[in-house]
Amino acid sequence: MSISATIAPIFLLWSGPFADPLETLAFPSPELASRNIVQCGAEAVEIRYDDLDNSDGFSPSPILVVHGATEEQLPCIDRAVRFYDVELPPELQKGFDAIRMAQYMAAYRARAAAALAARGLLDKVPKFRAGETDAIAFARQLEAICGPAAAGALQSSYGPHVLSPEWVSRLTLPSGPEDDAISCLMAAASTADFELNLIGNEAISQ
Repeated sequence: MSISATIAPIFLLWSGPFADPLETLAFPSPELASRNIVQCGAEAVEIRYDDLDNSDGFSPSPILVVHGATEEQLPCIDRAVRFYDVELPPELQKGFDAIRMAQYMAAYRARAAAALAARGLLDKVPKFRAGETDAIAFARQLEAICGPAAAGALQSSYGPHVLSPEWVSRLTLPSGPEDDAISCLMAAASTADFELNLIGNEAISQ
């Protein structure tokens, strides 16, 4: 059997804001967010709704298409849009996405540390030092910290930085011991600065 797989970093993204808004409203309308973007110095904002199937009853999410912005205005635009998707010219989109991802990851790290502290595990998580720490031995440490259900989670032919596909296949819904273990492993890896990836199977052939 051959497997064509994609390795992707594990991130937990929230739709909530991570910066103070320009307005005091908790959830500004797309129109208000657009006006805030213009206050940042952008020339204009177009509110676009993708023509997607909304048979589930939910309204399509707006996309704020920003025109006439500059790189210096990106942090302000990020604060203005809150949770909305933003479309910028290609030369600015990458920088904007990097700002947003940095905020998401900072928030994730804070939540991960809080979750570990609530379990009494935070002080048990060591720091991983690339080039110095043995990755395989470190992965075993993370498994031990997260309990018996995490055993073998980071042991596969893909290496210690990848969740074992065989282990992941044992995850049960809606919940089970492995589900709690994967949350612990993700939180511990983030706190330890240990890169953790997930295999996404694209094709399997016998």
